[in-house]
Order: sequence, then C-alpha cells, then structure tokens
Amino acid sequence: MLANTCLKEEKKMTKTTDKKTFFKKVIITLISVLFMGITLSILKIINWGMDSFSHMNVSIANTIGWSLGNWQILLNVLMFIPVIIWGRKQIGIGTVFNMVLIGYTVDFCTWIWDMLNVASWLNHIVVRVIVMLITVVVFVIAAATYMSSELGTAPFDALPMMISEKLPKVPFEVVRFVWDLIAVLIGFVLSGKVGIVTILMVLFLGQTVELVRKKMMRE
Repeated sequence: MLANTCLKEEKKMTKTTDKKTFFKKVIITLISVLFMGITLSILKIINWGMDSFSHMNVSIANTIGWSLGNWQILLNVLMFIPVIIWGRKQIGIGTVFNMVLIGYTVDFCTWIWDMLNVASWLNHIVVRVIVMLITVVVFVIAAATYMSSELGTAPFDALPMMISEKLPKVPFEVVRFVWDLIAVLIGFVLSGKVGIVTILMVLFLGQTVELVRKKMMRE
C-alpha cells in the first residue's frame, strides 16, 4: 500500500515537472519568435537584406500591395498542407508561433520604426554597420533558441527536410542551399535587388544557427 502511494506521488511529481518544462519551453519559443520578428523589422529598415524567406516574402508583399503579415500567413498555410500530410513530426506549437507571429511582428515594429523615423538614425555608414551586426547576432541567437526548444519547425524549414528525406543521396546542405537560392531568386526577380545580409545568410546562416544551438544545448 505504501509503495503504491509513493509510486502515485512520484508520477504526479513527474507530470508536474513535465508540465512546467513544457510551459517554460513554450514561453522561450514565443519570446524567440518575437525577437526574430523584431530583428527582421530592423534589417528591413537597414535595407541590406534579410534571410531568404523574409526577403522573398517582403518582395512579394510589396509587389501585390499586401502587408507582410497577411501574405506570409497565407503562404505558410499553403506550405503547411504538405507538412501535415507527409511531415507531421515537424509540427508543434512553435510551428504555429512562427507561421502567425513573425510577419505581423515585422509589420508592427516597422510601423513603430517609421513613426520614430529610425531610418534617419542609420544614415551614417558606421552606425548602420554596427546596428546590422548586432541585429544579425540577436537574430541568430533567437533562431537557435527557437530550434533548440524542439517544439516544431516552420513550414519553410520543414519542407527541405522532407525533400532531403526523399533524396537520400543528396546532402541536406545542398537541398537547403538550393531551397534558399530559389527564394532569393524569386525575391530578386520581384524587387530587383539582393542585399549583402541576404547573401551571407544563405551561405552561413544554417551552419551558424546550428553551431549556436549545439553550444546552447551543451550548457
């Protein structure tokens, strides 16, 4: 009887701990996604490029006259369909946060930066470079934290993983590079430009985020 009671108490404590851990992960994931949106809005103001997906989406949204948030959520929903069918293991609460919040966070923060005329603060090249470097570092840390939570993957990131699984002879890095390159080319065709930040992110973002993520998980 005593053993059964102790076992039940232990199970209750384990469930409570699991719930607290999950809730903590959800909060951290939410904050990370919001910081990704905030940093992307600053990169948008700097106008030297963004990550490939955001670069493409900003170009499309500007072309069709939509807000970034509205266009991005529509595209995410469309890309989410094959993920639901063939890649359900990639889905989690973090997937929803990424799909819904990043675009609207960029829109909201851009509206604030425009009201504060932040662009005028960045006229000096040295200031712009410093702000850009700090912003990219924060973005990478936020993205790595988001990935480390393991609460789901954004559709844009999940699809190349799924494609790579179907092409076992092709390294994932190659699939991901081509995937990002297609997004950059679409953005270029529509906007006529590709910033240095976009080029650097295509070349190094994945490896950098993975290094930061592994370091964070070891600590």
